[in-house]
Amino acid sequence: MFIGIDDTDSRKKFCTTYLATLIYEELKKSYTLNIPKLIRLNPMVKYKTRGNGGVCIEILDDLEKRDKEEVREITIKFVEKYSDLSSDQTNPGIVFLDGEKFKENREILRNYYKEALFNILSLEYAEKVIKRVGGEFIKFKKGLGIIGALGAISSEPPYTYELLAYRKKENWGKRREIDEGSVIEMDRKTFPYTFDNYDYENEKVLITPNTPCPVLFGIRGIDIKTLIDAYFMVKGEKAERFMIFKTNHGTDVHLRVMKIRDIYPNTGVIVYGKISEKPRDIEGGHVIFKLSDDTGNIDCIAYEPTKGFREIIRKLIPGDFVAVYGTVREEPLTINIEKIKILKLEKIYRLNKRCPHCGGTLKAKGKKVGYKCKRCKKVIKYEEIEKEEIKRDLKIGFYEVPGVARRHLSKPIQLIDLIK
Repeated sequence: MFIGIDDTDSRKKFCTTYLATLIYEELKKSYTLNIPKLIRLNPMVKYKTRGNGGVCIEILDDLEKRDKEEVREITIKFVEKYSDLSSDQTNPGIVFLDGEKFKENREILRNYYKEALFNILSLEYAEKVIKRVGGEFIKFKKGLGIIGALGAISSEPPYTYELLAYRKKENWGKRREIDEGSVIEMDRKTFPYTFDNYDYENEKVLITPNTPCPVLFGIRGIDIKTLIDAYFMVKGEKAERFMIFKTNHGTDVHLRVMKIRDIYPNTGVIVYGKISEKPRDIEGGHVIFKLSDDTGNIDCIAYEPTKGFREIIRKLIPGDFVAVYGTVREEPLTINIEKIKILKLEKIYRLNKRCPHCGGTLKAKGKKVGYKCKRCKKVIKYEEIEKEEIKRDLKIGFYEVPGVARRHLSKPIQLIDLIK
């Protein structure tokens, strides 16, 4: 049996993963459970509470009718108690789905997961799919959470993991006490099997949230044992409990290869094309350039929070062939860059201003005349001047935004060869 939950928290209190942890601990007393899932969906959804992430708990036992009723009662009780129902933005939803129904409708669910990653789904659509696969949903207030709840149930690989440590209740809302040096040491000792722990460019700890929620810190990685080792390396405030979730963080599953003519707002894309206009700075510290393929062109933007990444963008020139990874803004229609892969660099040449006869300096006398040597006075025609290639201050390969500007779903460069 699968239990999906979403949209229970607010920016002021609670956390859907904390709620899932409490339910998991309660159900674990009577049932065999799979590792819980924390699944992020389309990051362009505007009505999400914080991270647009649903959770899923899977019970592996064959359940009798009375067991299912007990599971249902426990889940509802905890959702009612640990949801911020007073917030206008919080609209919890629960989805229950039997294991057999899950297997029978795997293709429908797989398609739903993709839709939830690439598009913005309606409540009516989610209800229709839940009924079609034989599930049950429970809505609180508007019940928008059933969209993400079904998305969490429907998810499929690739996966990574996240260890979430939770605070003691007396510390909720207070300043988190985490030793920065221990986070740096943990990051260096567990690299490359954990990721996005610390932003060295901006000297910022990334494992702690900015909201007054129950989470103390979260460590992301691709190996459970390494995550547990990393947990014990972090010094500071003591956690009350922790839980490891299977997630789609750091996988780029929200992106798909598209031609420019097919791009539409509020989706994630990977676009291959040439730089067709030189990058330029615009108001706000952002950098923008135009990308073209054989179907059209579109503006791509590196926002000010991407900091040093903008320097890479500024070094691009017309003719460079790249792949842009990012999400599509609605107005104006632009790609918000998450990372870029430089595939081919346009060559730049300059005239060799040294005389081929004596090595003296050549001085321009106009295109009709050419160049005249200051030393030997010989005239060299313009088309006869040797050209030399200027070395570009860029290399072929991936470049990414810093950790402070990275989305949950964006795959860091360090994982490209580790997650397929």
